[in-house]
Amino acid sequence: MKITMAKSAGFCFGVKRAIHMALVAAEDGPACSLGPLIHNMREVERLAESGVSWADSIDELKGNTVIIRSHGVPPAVITKLKDRGYRLIDATCPFVKKAQDIAARSKGVADLVVIVGDKHHPEVQGLMGFAGEHAIVIDGLAEAQQHTYPETVAVLSQTTQSREEFQKVVGHIKNQAAQVIVNNTICGATAERQTEVAKIARDADLVIVIGDKNSANTRKLAAIAAENGVKTAVIENGLEIDKINFKDVQKIGVTAGASTPDWIIEEVLKEMKEDSVMEEKILNENETAEATVECAVKEEPIVTEEAAAPCTPEDIVEEEETMAASYAAYSKDIALVRRGERLSGTIIKVSENELMVDIGAKSEGVIPRNELTPNEAEHIAELFKEGDRVDVVVLRRENEDGHPLLSKKRVDVDIAWEKLASAMKAGEILEGKVLDVVKGGLLVDVGLKGFVPASLVEMGFVSQLDKYKNEVIKFKVLECDKNHNKLILSRKAFLEEEKEEKAAKAWAEIEKDQVRRGVVQRITNFGAFIDLDGVDGLLHVSQMAWYRVNHPSEILNIGDEIDVYVLNVDRENQKISLGLKQLIPDPWSMVPERYPVDAIVEAKVVRTATFGAFVQLEPGVEGLVHISQLAWGRVAKTEDAVTPGDMVKVKVLGFDLDGKKISLSIKETMDRPAPQDETAPMGAAEEESSEYTPEEEVVTIADLMESAEADEATEE
Repeated sequence: MKITMAKSAGFCFGVKRAIHMALVAAEDGPACSLGPLIHNMREVERLAESGVSWADSIDELKGNTVIIRSHGVPPAVITKLKDRGYRLIDATCPFVKKAQDIAARSKGVADLVVIVGDKHHPEVQGLMGFAGEHAIVIDGLAEAQQHTYPETVAVLSQTTQSREEFQKVVGHIKNQAAQVIVNNTICGATAERQTEVAKIARDADLVIVIGDKNSANTRKLAAIAAENGVKTAVIENGLEIDKINFKDVQKIGVTAGASTPDWIIEEVLKEMKEDSVMEEKILNENETAEATVECAVKEEPIVTEEAAAPCTPEDIVEEEETMAASYAAYSKDIALVRRGERLSGTIIKVSENELMVDIGAKSEGVIPRNELTPNEAEHIAELFKEGDRVDVVVLRRENEDGHPLLSKKRVDVDIAWEKLASAMKAGEILEGKVLDVVKGGLLVDVGLKGFVPASLVEMGFVSQLDKYKNEVIKFKVLECDKNHNKLILSRKAFLEEEKEEKAAKAWAEIEKDQVRRGVVQRITNFGAFIDLDGVDGLLHVSQMAWYRVNHPSEILNIGDEIDVYVLNVDRENQKISLGLKQLIPDPWSMVPERYPVDAIVEAKVVRTATFGAFVQLEPGVEGLVHISQLAWGRVAKTEDAVTPGDMVKVKVLGFDLDGKKISLSIKETMDRPAPQDETAPMGAAEEESSEYTPEEEVVTIADLMESAEADEATEE
């Protein structure tokens, strides 16, 4: 099998320059680029280990040093950053900078500035900022044909634009406008790569383009290869080789986008040579074939006569030499020990301030004390011994003594991120200790610091969070973004899931006539809702006691733990009816023993009626003292004899257990007055009283109504 590798594949001059400037800036402290420094996230992650992070927007920037990436930005962004006091490192590619200068000049001499490229690409958005309001972006001939053009038009291009497409757009505009100022701002390196991939594609069965799938440069190379009628595959790393179908493939062309580092290219080539499936296919097709790697012949880029004066590395020779040296150091021994690479090694020496670890490199690696967790650093001699295996990440390929500088705690952090990401995906329940209460929520130790917003601490509102400090809580992971150091946790999600599980179990177990333990959750006028370990049941006020309860709060408080009797279970409508009085004896069952006929007891008048007074012998047991039994003399009104709240002595005349009625008498507890002298003159009241005896009582309709009302009141 023949493998042809494009000579100019991989990092272009502008990308190398940007990386160099970022690494130099990071030597003075953490630096942050506005947007990923290059379109290759694996390399961006490696840069992060060297102190070069990135942010999507100005408001998310970290630190005081900001790097403008090779794509450049609009002038307004530069102004905003300066106004906020940031230290700026402008790593805009010289080719892009040249295009920006041309865009700025063009708006003063043309009625319209046309930029040929992708309107969503950051480079083009930057160019629009320089070109001003009288500028438009056109992505190709089809869109160019949809516009009308003024008398004078200036045309320039995104630096990674296809030359052929640019020339088609220019040709169309020339036929429409009176004067066209053409500026070929396509990067020379880009044109060279595009020419190379077209040449390779014409002599290959398959073209592999290595690079980030989000990179415009990578996509353009793949499109050019496909336009030449060859099968094309875009891969980001060596692991994706297995996804390619090598059937009937004898000749492979390989190129890489401008944001693809050398070590990824080497990784892919190594996988291609060592892939056992691929080797088997090669031998089956041609047993004598040998895999060879050649370099494509470099062709000079085609530059039109209208092309802008090229900006080449020769213009900045001194800067490029420095940059090349920096990048060489950055990439040194990358195949053996790469910065940011995670390795497993064996401890060969334990000292007070560091661990010496064999990681299989040309020299042993060193884990300084400050690259262990605080607890490990404090007990280094107790927790580590020679022969222990440890996972580490490479911080630097060499320290001042020539040893790779390693970190264990950063691996622990990476592992924590991985576990948390896995737990989030699986919906696992985790636990951690609350470290602190901060504005808006809780900080929790989970190997990292996670944040629980106040709204996600409980299922309801929580006004005071201090009680959770130093507590171990359970939670679920809602957001886990390592790149932006964002970890959002939810205790509420755990509580909701726990409640659902408890509810399912409770519904499966609960049955009518059971006695269950519950907690009073909520009290209303008509009853109380009881939490039965996951499900709520209603304890109606009428089922709380054998006597009249005016309001549930008379006998219950929120939080009370009580036993209740299950009266009914309606699974279809998710309703449970509960009782409390069923668990205590009916006081009426004790009436014959406690209140036999002729017994005299003390009772309380609870209410009065026209026909008599109701008195309470004990909670749940009330009897009626008929008006005729209030006193020996005639009583015109009940209130003339007793009022609610009075404590009186009563005699039990009789009871009806089935009807729950007791007849009582107050006058029978009093001495009967002596008969008066029949010859003595009587007053009107005495005359009326003497004329009345129970035996002579006449039953009227009114009496019957009063009796019925008494029966009804007794039943209540």
